[in-house]
Amino acid sequence: MKQILLFDIDGTLLHVNKSFTKQLFLEIANELNITFSHMKNSSFAGRTDKDIFEELASVHPQSDLFYDELKQCYLEYMNNYFMTEHVSAIEGAVEAVCSAWEKGYKVGLCTGNFRETAYLKVHAAGLTDIFGFGGFGCMHSDRIYIPNDAHHEFVEKFGFRPEPEHYVVIGDTPNDIRCAKYFGAVSLAVSTGSYSKNDLEKANPDILLSDLFNIQEQLDRYFD
Repeated sequence: MKQILLFDIDGTLLHVNKSFTKQLFLEIANELNITFSHMKNSSFAGRTDKDIFEELASVHPQSDLFYDELKQCYLEYMNNYFMTEHVSAIEGAVEAVCSAWEKGYKVGLCTGNFRETAYLKVHAAGLTDIFGFGGFGCMHSDRIYIPNDAHHEFVEKFGFRPEPEHYVVIGDTPNDIRCAKYFGAVSLAVSTGSYSKNDLEKANPDILLSDLFNIQEQLDRYFD
């Protein structure tokens, strides 16, 4: 069988406009009457939304309840204001996904985004009705469990249970590599995000690329 490709989103397939994200969280902070100054120097790359929003909510005395309120506010703002113009598809990424899908690969998501915002983003990038399953950043603070969630969705959708080594986790951070290794999948790292090839190489991915233009050639070479 062909490999099952699990794609990360931010930094791998697309970039979200930073000014939109900044304005979004400013609006949320104003509505909820709170500041996010404790997150000023935090990096979101490779983290799950659950992890990020738990840290955002940690300043509130009732952090668990505030987490739910914060998440709901975020999802509402994204649904109401997020548009195609706020996304820049990474060169070669959309073509790589579509080409793999057309050639019969099963393609899913392995992302730290909440499920709702994951699909908003990929649809805005022009990838509508491509990703029929995936693992998302809704349930876990640690990304290592997300490929297994994608696996369960795959089994439910297609009715058979591949071994972990049939999956390829594709992402742009050391955490993408780490979660692939934890699950037992092949790790394919691409330096289209905030990490350089040298940074990613230290995490020892199975495949390391500068972009996704020749992903199928690289996969064919690896699995030959």
